[in-house]
Formats: sequence, C-alpha cells, structure tokens
Amino acid sequence: MDHSMGYPDIDRARDSQQALRRIVDAYVGPGADLRSLRRVVDLCREVQDAIEDDYCREKIRTIAEYSAELLSQAEHRARGAISGIDFLRQQIRAALELLQSRLYSLEQGRRFGQAFINAGFGAIHAVKR
Repeated sequence: MDHSMGYPDIDRARDSQQALRRIVDAYVGPGADLRSLRRVVDLCREVQDAIEDDYCREKIRTIAEYSAELLSQAEHRARGAISGIDFLRQQIRAALELLQSRLYSLEQGRRFGQAFINAGFGAIHAVKR
C-alpha cells in the first residue's frame, strides 16, 4: 500500500489493522481456528509495538478479546436475536473502524500539528457536556 509522506509506525499499524480485518472477515465458523488466533495475537502486538497511544491500545485490547472468543471456541453464545458469530464480528469491526479513525487522526496531527487533534477532540468533548 502506498502511503506518500507516510509515517512508518502508523503505516505498520494500519497494515496490521487491515490484516486483522481480513482474518475476521474470512472466519466462517463454527469451530476454533487457532492458527488465525495466533496471527491475530501477533498482529495486535504489532499495532501496540508500533503506536504509543492509549486509545489505540484500548481498541487493540477489545479486538484481541473478541477475536479470542470468536476464533477459539467451537460454539458462540447468541446475544438476543443476533448470532454469537455475528455479534463478535460486529464488535471487532467496530473496534477496527475506531482504530482506523484514530490512526488517521494521529497521522493528520503529525502533518498539521497538534492543534488539529486538540481542535477535533475539543469539539467532541464540548458536545458531550
């Protein structure tokens, strides 16, 4: 993938994030897929090693936990009307989207200065109050 003016740490984290998405999308279930689970653990570690950011770390922890449940169990507990597999995939995909968004924000912050990050998150926090 071409990231002109890229940042190696963000590029590495982004590549790992996309690989995580491919694994989750490829899982057909039911049944454990321990090989994919080992790969997920490695990819989560790569993101954590690449990016020193608490928010990213929190999302990676969420991805790892739901992926462990998805890929290590033969049966998945349904959550109401939604199947267990669909629920877990939904949670993982949501965390992957948030991670992708944060990586974008970090990259933009580096390009345009810390004011970009502060202005964006300041506006979000002001609305929540």
